[in-house]
Amino acid sequence: MNDIINIIKSSSDIAILAHESEDADAVGSCYAMRLALSDMGKKAVCYFSAETEAHLKFMGRFYEIFSEEEVPETDLCICLDCGDIGRIGKRAAIFECAKHTINIDHHQTNTMFAEANYVDGNAPATGEILYELFEKMGVALTNDIAKNLYTAISADTGSFKYSSVRPRTMNIAAELMKRNINHAEIARYLYDNEPINIMKFKGCLMNNIEQYCGGKLVMVTVEQTLLDRFGIEEKDSGDVVNIARKVEGCEIAVSVREVPEKVKLSFRSNGKFDVSKIALKFGGGGHAMAAGVALRDKSLGEVKKVVIKLCEEVING
Repeated sequence: MNDIINIIKSSSDIAILAHESEDADAVGSCYAMRLALSDMGKKAVCYFSAETEAHLKFMGRFYEIFSEEEVPETDLCICLDCGDIGRIGKRAAIFECAKHTINIDHHQTNTMFAEANYVDGNAPATGEILYELFEKMGVALTNDIAKNLYTAISADTGSFKYSSVRPRTMNIAAELMKRNINHAEIARYLYDNEPINIMKFKGCLMNNIEQYCGGKLVMVTVEQTLLDRFGIEEKDSGDVVNIARKVEGCEIAVSVREVPEKVKLSFRSNGKFDVSKIALKFGGGGHAMAAGVALRDKSLGEVKKVVIKLCEEVING
């Protein structure tokens, strides 16, 4: 971590990126890093792939949408919560133009793609790693920094209920709460605040849950026509894979989502199987308990057949 601190301290103009389709851990981590760097007197800009998901609007809009026509040349590019260079998409141009690069992440399948890398595959969220980095750097934890780190950690731990949570996680959450953050409001926005069309959409998904392998494999399928029916963008459809994960007897949950020009897969494990190994077979990655990938040039039906086959092989040994 010392090499990362030295590079940060010697840089003045810094770009901050996260994986495409930025989730709450990515957004919270980027915002916290931006605030910390700004407090150090540095110019720091978050460059996102697109507008954030609707349910994350409460976090504010402190980012720029990347344009290929204006590639910034910076002293440093920091990638957060990103397992490999492919997951930043066209923003790789920013990464390639930077004098120095840093990769801070918690995905076990991280490819160590930067000049300086700090990856803790046991950390439940990138926000937790940043807390430890800021602690070493002597960064003052303001209310805004604490709020973003807490949001990041809460989101990637499912409100502290996933098996990745460790005693250190709870201690960090307690320290962040001491900064007078409204943790109840954060939880409400993250978990209990959905538009009626999203609620009806999820109800439709629940009626179409598929089970395989005696109920150990549970799948939900999101077709573009269903999104259109409820007037929803795929990025705002929520973490629908958890609908499947909650089914009694489920060991592996999968969501298959149809979007323009590709099919997105999300995998969740309830503890018995390492789904990152399944995602890796498709060129994706993640954690033992949560992984994903986006596939191009394949139909929804083709993808489902291959996914079912691979999951059945894993479940049946």
